[in-house]
Amino acid sequence: MTLLVAVVSATGLRAEGYQVNNLSTRQTGMGHVGTAMKLNSESIFFNPAATAFQDSKFDLSVGAAGILSYCTYTPSPTMENGFYSGNRPEWESDNKMSTPIYAYFNYKPSDRWAVGLGFFTPNGSSMNWGDDWPGANLVQEINLAAYTVQPTVSFKLCDRVSIGAGLMITWGNFDLSRSMLPVATGSATAAGGLQLAASKLQAQVDQLEQLPSTPEIAAQIAALNGYIGQANAGAGYFAANHAGEALVSARLEGSADVAVGVNAGIMWDINSEWSLGMSWRSRMNMKVGSGHAALSYVSPETQQYLTLLNALSTMAGGSEVIPGLDRGTFSAELPLPTTVTWGVSFRPAPKWEFAVDLQWVGWSAYEALNVEFNEKELGIDPIYSVKNYSNTLTFRFGGQYRACDWLTARMGMYVDESPVSSDYLNPETPSMTKVSYTAGLSFRPRKYVSIDVAYCYVSSADPERTGSYPIYSYQDNTKLESIFSGNYKLHAHVLSFGVGFNF
Repeated sequence: MTLLVAVVSATGLRAEGYQVNNLSTRQTGMGHVGTAMKLNSESIFFNPAATAFQDSKFDLSVGAAGILSYCTYTPSPTMENGFYSGNRPEWESDNKMSTPIYAYFNYKPSDRWAVGLGFFTPNGSSMNWGDDWPGANLVQEINLAAYTVQPTVSFKLCDRVSIGAGLMITWGNFDLSRSMLPVATGSATAAGGLQLAASKLQAQVDQLEQLPSTPEIAAQIAALNGYIGQANAGAGYFAANHAGEALVSARLEGSADVAVGVNAGIMWDINSEWSLGMSWRSRMNMKVGSGHAALSYVSPETQQYLTLLNALSTMAGGSEVIPGLDRGTFSAELPLPTTVTWGVSFRPAPKWEFAVDLQWVGWSAYEALNVEFNEKELGIDPIYSVKNYSNTLTFRFGGQYRACDWLTARMGMYVDESPVSSDYLNPETPSMTKVSYTAGLSFRPRKYVSIDVAYCYVSSADPERTGSYPIYSYQDNTKLESIFSGNYKLHAHVLSFGVGFNF
């Protein structure tokens, strides 16, 4: 059942692993700072109060980024795997390119007022480990995206102080594939389950044969012997086939309902050199009301024998070995936590500007996740999954130099803490404290047009992160069955393009 937990938890998370730091090409080049900077329409995202300082009547900015991420998993040495006396095997993800986009428009009808509208993708990710890697029962492939529309208004209280706020209207979608059994032991589990069922059925046959023979008893014995023959055939099939493969995978898809939050900020333009800013994003609860699942089997024979195993298990008074996720819909709710960002910018000379942002994310709100099936008649109990996330800080620093009227160069970096402890490290989001280095350029072929490019390299603060993830029993969510542990390495390349207009 951790399959459902994983899918819903990925629906709209703002965790370090899914947070998009590429919602402005210009600011990507500066380490994604901007809370205390006058960014015209792009301040809709960074600090809505700053849009009142726009220096033109209209400002429009649009852009997109391409994110290519690479993650490598190496299993931890254990007694079971012989401590890998030689070179340990590695598995590398084969991820699709993620393409976050943004568009901002701001209109300033008077010196003190500004109104604007932003559209951006604050969360999104893609991870593909393949069908048969060792952690396939945790994740094979995941793709998700969240979208936000933000109408915004700002007002200057006086010449140097402004306030602003916007409504964050957010929704999202996802799909995730995951093996229902561990690939290393799936065939053995299925064979063992069928052998056990055959032995239990044989015991029933032996008891019936001790009774006086009647047509009804003879029919029962014949039916049980038929099941025993099928179970033995299935056990033999799994003993000889599909070792190290995902026997059955679930693909879950769903959409998060629209959630509404608030983004508010204040900015103090102290003088020609210094500015201070603060922005606040409220917590939102993302709800998946009706997620759907589909099951796929490695072969028709596998489907036949696993269906038989489910039937025999329920006949004996137990639960299904492979839960019928495709027979119903599920719902869940999780928080997108509060974020608070403080910023300062410094302009030591007309051509230079430096900025620092410090962001706090209230991840302690994400303590656990409940997943429930909407169709109670399926008899699948709610799932309770402990997350125990911790609050985090992100530090960003950047600078820009206006070399001439038509060229501006930028550089920056940021450090983004992981909210996930090492004993809950999951390959869906191999979360680790990230360090990013950025650079960018803006060209102005005309006074009212800006063409922007930026590059960002993201890596982990440590060469690798070691962690584990607890896997609990489907029948008893408090019973620990195994622990998936290993070492993860991660890096990503980001290339961003944007165009801006002001008039």
